Amino acid sequence: MKNVSEVLTHLLSSPNFKRLHEIRESECFIQLLSFSLKSGIAFSFTRDETLFIALKHSCFKQEFYHKIALVKQLLKQYQQEKNALLEIKDIKVFVTYDIYKKEVEKNQENTIPLTYGELSLGEFENLATNPKIHALFESIRNHILNNQE
Repeated sequence: MKNVSEVLTHLLSSPNFKRLHEIRESECFIQLLSFSLKSGIAFSFTRDETLFIALKHSCFKQEFYHKIALVKQLLKQYQQEKNALLEIKDIKVFVTYDIYKKEVEKNQENTIPLTYGELSLGEFENLATNPKIHALFESIRNHILNNQE
């Protein structure tokens, strides 16, 4: 009986899923990059024997150009070792603002707010004898009662 990994590998090797296989291989290649380069990558895709890498900010583009020889050398080694991404001859980078910004906004909409509802009812006895401390406890009680509304 085959396990899931073998079935997926078999499916990805079929011509119908060639595009998915390319995407998976390009993601594996990106995971090999250094953290400083990897953290700036929004997404990547291949077209016409070129690997296009979309970056989050223009500073990442400068750093990528600074290390482009290293990345191309890593790509050649990856092609030799894994026998994958053989059709890629060049790497080009560009900065994307709109797509990345939309993705960040979409992720922020799905996040759970970090605030919680007021759990206290504001019903406590104020036994403070000092007038300043008594007033402070009363202001805390007022804040609690306002948060419940």
